[in-house]
Amino acid sequence: MKAYIFNPENDMALADGQPGYTPPAIIRQMRDELYWLPQWWANEEDIVWDGKHSLELHSGDEILPWGWSPALIHQLRQAGVTDEFLPTEEQMKQIRQLSNRQTAVEALTQMRTDGVAGDHLCGHSQVCSSLDEIHQAISQYPKALLKSPWSSSGRGLMASDAPNLDGWCQNILRQQGSVIVEEFLQRLCDFALEFWLDGQGGVEYRGLSLFYTNEAGAYLGNWVAPEGQKLQWLMQYVPPQILMEVRQWWTQYLTCFDYRGPVGIDMMLCQQGVCPCIEINWRMTMGMVAQLLTQQGKYGRLVVEYIYGHYSVEVEAFS
Repeated sequence: MKAYIFNPENDMALADGQPGYTPPAIIRQMRDELYWLPQWWANEEDIVWDGKHSLELHSGDEILPWGWSPALIHQLRQAGVTDEFLPTEEQMKQIRQLSNRQTAVEALTQMRTDGVAGDHLCGHSQVCSSLDEIHQAISQYPKALLKSPWSSSGRGLMASDAPNLDGWCQNILRQQGSVIVEEFLQRLCDFALEFWLDGQGGVEYRGLSLFYTNEAGAYLGNWVAPEGQKLQWLMQYVPPQILMEVRQWWTQYLTCFDYRGPVGIDMMLCQQGVCPCIEINWRMTMGMVAQLLTQQGKYGRLVVEYIYGHYSVEVEAFS
């Protein structure tokens, strides 16, 4: 039996890093109202935990959360789950470190070193540990985007021309130790590659994700459509061999990580080319959900909305 958990606060819980983390009320509401989401892909013998009741597991059972954090481990222990079903302290430290945006910076740097995608590749980023380093990094670009090492989608971001930039940077440096500075890119569309890692060097490509975000980068929705249709749409803007080269590079690169679970690599198609590493999500993603729904024959747009004070999620027909 598998026990599925939808804990959308995962990224914020990782940023905090403490077992007693309490997410904002609006995120707690999302978890309460959409806890059932994994029912879309769970089997009949599986369970979906609502986060409120005890959770009884037996030998051979497995917990599959949206993502792991010290806060979730604490909640599961309170629900009666024993340590045999939970990541060790060392494994949890590893997952948190992987989720640091520095991991994405290192990957993008390695891709450039390896010559992936040639002139079609765009995007530069670096990790800065002081205000002077941040100013130096910003000076290299006409405009830059700054990010905190840990944050959730659409949060922890700051434009280089923001009036309160130094104060924001000093706060992030104090709390998280560094700031990521990226070249600002003119986005045409968002997409991702979804993978599953088995923890022993095995990497399985699960599919292409096309998704929507607002101007702040917050998630709005996903295509639920066959792989070929999504690929055909992207091929209007980038040669298919470039996409294949990027996919093959990631498939090989991910073999070096001692991690078991889903991984989503967020990318952007930009006016300057393809940026093959915006974020690395070491957790379940809505892109993976869209892929699972596609396998069930669903077709349309996966949308998560907050309407009239409540959250909803559904697959809408393409207009």
